[in-house]
Amino acid sequence: MLLFIASLLALAPSQYPEATRGSIVETLHGVEVADPYRWLEQDVRENDDVRQWVTAQNEVTRAYLDNIPALPKIKDKLTKTWNYERQGLPFHRGSRWFQSRNSGLQNHSVIFTGQSPTDINTVLLDPNTFSGDGTKALSIYSPSPEGTYLVWGVSNAGSDWSTWYAKDLESGKLFPDVMTGIKNDSPSWVPDESGFYYSRYPHSNSEGHIETTDASELWFHRIGTVQEDDILVWSDAKHPDRFYGVSVTKDGGWLVVSVNEGTSSNNALLVKGPDEDKLHWLVTDFDAEVSLIGGIQNTLWFKTDRDAPNGKIISVDLNSTTPKWSTVIPEQKNSLRGADIVGGKITCSWLEDASSKVTVHTLQGALLYEVALPAIGTASGFGGTNQDETVYWSFSSYNQPPSIYSLVLNTQETTLFWKSEVPIDLSDIVVQREFVRSTDGALVPIFIVASSDTQLDGKNPTLLYGYGGFDIAILPHFSPSRATWIEMGGVYVVACIRGGSEYGRNWHEGGMLLNKQQCFDDFIACSQWLIDNSWTSSETLAIQGGSNGGLLVGACMTQRPDLFGACLPAVGVLDMLRFHLFTVGWAWVSDYGDPKEKEMFNYLLGYSPYHNLKVGTCYPPTMVTTGDTDDRVVPGHSFKFAAGLQYSQSCANPVLIRIETRAGHGAGKPTHLRIEEAADVYAFLWQTLGMNN
Repeated sequence: MLLFIASLLALAPSQYPEATRGSIVETLHGVEVADPYRWLEQDVRENDDVRQWVTAQNEVTRAYLDNIPALPKIKDKLTKTWNYERQGLPFHRGSRWFQSRNSGLQNHSVIFTGQSPTDINTVLLDPNTFSGDGTKALSIYSPSPEGTYLVWGVSNAGSDWSTWYAKDLESGKLFPDVMTGIKNDSPSWVPDESGFYYSRYPHSNSEGHIETTDASELWFHRIGTVQEDDILVWSDAKHPDRFYGVSVTKDGGWLVVSVNEGTSSNNALLVKGPDEDKLHWLVTDFDAEVSLIGGIQNTLWFKTDRDAPNGKIISVDLNSTTPKWSTVIPEQKNSLRGADIVGGKITCSWLEDASSKVTVHTLQGALLYEVALPAIGTASGFGGTNQDETVYWSFSSYNQPPSIYSLVLNTQETTLFWKSEVPIDLSDIVVQREFVRSTDGALVPIFIVASSDTQLDGKNPTLLYGYGGFDIAILPHFSPSRATWIEMGGVYVVACIRGGSEYGRNWHEGGMLLNKQQCFDDFIACSQWLIDNSWTSSETLAIQGGSNGGLLVGACMTQRPDLFGACLPAVGVLDMLRFHLFTVGWAWVSDYGDPKEKEMFNYLLGYSPYHNLKVGTCYPPTMVTTGDTDDRVVPGHSFKFAAGLQYSQSCANPVLIRIETRAGHGAGKPTHLRIEEAADVYAFLWQTLGMNN
């Protein structure tokens, strides 16, 4: 241990870049709140002081990481492990088939097309040609219903903003359609392929990485025309906080618009029949999720958690002037994750203790059979058209790389369609699921992934990952990065804490708003369980999370700095009093609460990582990571937290910030940058957790 401490001290920066502490103190709801690093909220592209600070921080971080002897070997191993073929699920539009593939180390997957599921060999789109450094990425691609046309989007430097283009797949002709002002959306084609619905932000700055984005509008675009000729379908100036998700039924042509306020899963519904001129309200209350899963003629099916926290499936008959609602598949003990209408049946995906279960039903809801899955893991897919007889699905787990299967709906026949071949031995990796009792008595599932010969001696370098928010479930999946970590001698653990959707609506609500502290309590309880059960120790336990998970790490390390050996908050929401002032941060009020309200302000101030840093505290070795052009969680969160942490740190434990340039929140990041980041993270853990001893 003495040698480990000595090596850590030898590498720790002797001095961090100067970060001027401003004098801003605001009185909010009667409370004086200091914000000394507000100047770091400025756009790095426009402010010289911020840009110089970023450059200086990266130099310090680079010097620390490059001095770790294991870094080159870790990067080499990650590169070799990452180099395996990956395929997306094949799907068709009309008689034309599509599939994404990556040969291994390509920065981005390539889109192929063909005439059958076994003959998809013609390159349709190669995003690797978009830019020399790989920082332009394919954000969406959407063939028309019969495969006649294609619309695709390109994002730049990891931005959520996307520019769309269109072409005729028969002739290869590029249309004049160039569409902008679009963020996190995809086209919803009408059945005759004449055009599509989409939402955009015509009054927001798509070049900005900090400015607030709001006032979404619903538009119709006719293929082969310019965006200026688009038709406005719906807007609501009185409610600029509403998002619009559009679907058009494959059979019947019903336009269904999900209206959401912020990021809440609760929504209202607008609909328009194929012979109707205007949208009208079908559901007006924002008190439950009601999500379209499909339609046949004038009957629509929805997934909902209204009066069913675990979810159920309902249908509505729109043949009469008064819609008739019916329950099709009632609530079950497991959480309903998703469903689809395909081949005259309903395919349902469920979560059973954070692992997939899949069933097939009649349109009336009767259970036909359960699909046999290979193991504990995650199955996805099972979609298609109402004429399809076969569906394709994928399966993955921590020790099983993605494989693709076909399922004949009428016979239950399942066939392996394609299997990944990875350049790393997974036979020795064991996955086990345990349940940790949290502070309120609830059992929180965790997945422990480790080598079969791992000894419970309390010394294993362990990486604990969590998210816990926005109704998002964290499910088992294969990662070449995590497999490499285990081969390095590490243990990988995932905690399915409150705030997610692993156990339905109640699990989500148990970790939001005035219950947010429960997320942190769950994560800390899982950390303590790993120590108490001799998997690891405080000195060898690292925690990691991104975005809302970055908040999780920041809150836990400021509340329990004694509990962890290393902390990795990535692209985190770390200033809980100002998150709503940038880009789409205002939409997170549905999960976090509104700082403008006194009760929520006091609660948020109580756990906000930036505001709970205490000078003179010995914080664990920490490496904050972010992207300089992140326009979802602006990098100012990470900048301010890192500056405050460096100022507050009372011991020699390193506090670094790694700032990726020309990178955003993570989506579309090229493979070579993902490998470099993973190598830096694992080298940091190798050093700080004492894996060099």
